[in-house]
Amino acid sequence: MLRDNPVLKKMIETGEERVGKIATHLLSNEKLMGALQKTVSAALEAKGLVERNVQSVLSTMNIPSAADVQRLQGKIDELERVFEALSSKITELQKREATAPPAPPN
Repeated sequence: MLRDNPVLKKMIETGEERVGKIATHLLSNEKLMGALQKTVSAALEAKGLVERNVQSVLSTMNIPSAADVQRLQGKIDELERVFEALSSKITELQKREATAPPAPPN
């Protein structure tokens, strides 16, 4: 196999060592890290701006956003729970009524 070749192994080790040194050097460079932080911060800010603009456009076009749909789904889930509880109570009352003795005539 190629990986068993001692020359190839030495080349891989040397390459890994050099890449490690370069990475360490780059990560210790304050200017580079500052620029990287600014870039990431700007990208996150841009993402937020795009999301707000998309929300605005969707709202203007009267199209629900994913958040709107999630809110509605939550309300639907809540209504289903209430409906199920009411159905259970109605069924229970019907069973009681069916097994109750008839009321005496007045």
